[in-house]
Amino acid sequence: MFGIYIHIPFCRTACHYCDFHFSTNTQTMEAMEAAVVKELELRIAAEKPDLRQLQSIYFGGGTPSLFTLSGLRALLGRLLPQAPNCREVTLEANPEDVTSDRLKAWLEMGINRLSIGLQSFDQNRLDWMNRQHSAEDAAAAVHLAAEAGFTHISADLIYGLPNRTLSFEDELKQFVALPVDHLSAYILTVEDRTVLGRRVEQGAQAVPEDDAVEAEYRRLCEAMAEAGFEHYEVSNWAKPGGHAVHNQHYWSGLPYWGIGPGAHGFDGARRYANVANNPKYIRALADASNAADVPSVAEALTPTDRYNESLMTGLRTAQGIALTDLENRFGLRPDATEPEAWRRFLNQGILKETGSGVYRIVEPHWVMADAIAAELFVA
Repeated sequence: MFGIYIHIPFCRTACHYCDFHFSTNTQTMEAMEAAVVKELELRIAAEKPDLRQLQSIYFGGGTPSLFTLSGLRALLGRLLPQAPNCREVTLEANPEDVTSDRLKAWLEMGINRLSIGLQSFDQNRLDWMNRQHSAEDAAAAVHLAAEAGFTHISADLIYGLPNRTLSFEDELKQFVALPVDHLSAYILTVEDRTVLGRRVEQGAQAVPEDDAVEAEYRRLCEAMAEAGFEHYEVSNWAKPGGHAVHNQHYWSGLPYWGIGPGAHGFDGARRYANVANNPKYIRALADASNAADVPSVAEALTPTDRYNESLMTGLRTAQGIALTDLENRFGLRPDATEPEAWRRFLNQGILKETGSGVYRIVEPHWVMADAIAAELFVA
């Protein structure tokens, strides 16, 4: 089984918190369409995959809902006819791009899941982030998608926002009233190369204290449970049948292709990243004759790297980690490699056993999952 991630590197405007690869110059959209389609063809020619094993396709960005319909059709037309077992085709969309005509076109070409970037229902915070939609636009986009026939709709929310004018409780009430079956919620992260990062560094913007952020996370967990969502990963909740297929490839260590500038991929032994520069990518693909010509850097992962990654991703999920599975795969297990930290987490009630030799972080501590896993890493 494998998945394909396709990065669409264009946005209308730059959100002040975003550190992903994108450009607001859309004049190269058609050239990018040709380049991304060509990369896909080159990778198929080089790797000769059995597309019957393809489980998911994910259009991320950037803002994939900005991309040309012809480009989306070309990519999916190359894949889906030979991929009868592809269960999920996700398109990330901003509310301002969601129209009846586009929704109809997306459905007809095989997209069956939308991930809509709501981010907040607080208009003051949307303006502060430099988002281009209003709170009303966000709700209207979700309803329009449901009316068009999308049965799988995910929404993104950000918590830990400073200077709210709408309470977090009211935001949650507005979210659970929407016809969505999935939520991805992320803590506001201050990245160095962003407008927000510069403001914080200059002292022009403060961010909430950790206690306030953790309180919002705990309330988020409670509200989602009350609304019938299963908390299946630190940042993800789903109603029955709404679990994201593609994301579980990442968490399970399964291979996936990365297509497009700035895209990352994993072949089971090494991780690679395409150049995060639109002009360089377009020029290289114009002259490329095989997949080796795609500008990228790769990193071979050692067994220790794979162990640490499996430990971290496993502890971010409700499924948790199985000690014997880790030992069988890597010859390592955290209770043996870091016994002091392991015992401390058990004694403090941070870790609990959910089955024979299977452990997970208890939900109130999930907000610190990465830091907990890091204490159990093997150097």
